[in-house]
Amino acid sequence: MIPQIRYYARLDRVQGTQTPKYVITHTAGFYEPMSQLIGKDNNISFFLMEKRESQPSNTPPLFLQAKNSLNLTGLKDYYTDGGKISGFAYGYPSKEKTYKFKGKAAANPFYLYRNDGYLFIVHQNDQPTPEYFEWIVLQDSRDLIASYCKMLLMGGFDEVLERLRNIG
Repeated sequence: MIPQIRYYARLDRVQGTQTPKYVITHTAGFYEPMSQLIGKDNNISFFLMEKRESQPSNTPPLFLQAKNSLNLTGLKDYYTDGGKISGFAYGYPSKEKTYKFKGKAAANPFYLYRNDGYLFIVHQNDQPTPEYFEWIVLQDSRDLIASYCKMLLMGGFDEVLERLRNIG
């Protein structure tokens, strides 16, 4: 059974940036916290960041960072079998009410949605950096998101994804 899909977004790579930057180009559904991530250019953008050496060993090697240095999520299972890119990843929002921005506590816009789970389809096309991501937000699926990622890999979301891609 597929859980309730709260939101779908396509994040396309912006060319010419040193740190890989992605902007949302297509959405389906409504996800309230996204309204707080709109930048000065009226877009919602994310940077694909690498884990810092000072972070714990269980931290995923890559994560998506939003406006005001908000860590959207780590990309778990992005790499498999000793470093191969899997084409799929999962994650979830922080459970904390606040996060640090410029040395001060900032409100986490995803706090009320902390039990959601995120799935990502990574479109690499033989490039060192993904060309684009598809992001699926599953309502209240945090605890089962790794299993839903396996379901995604096996085609369990294909039909609904086709519909979401064609909305708009």
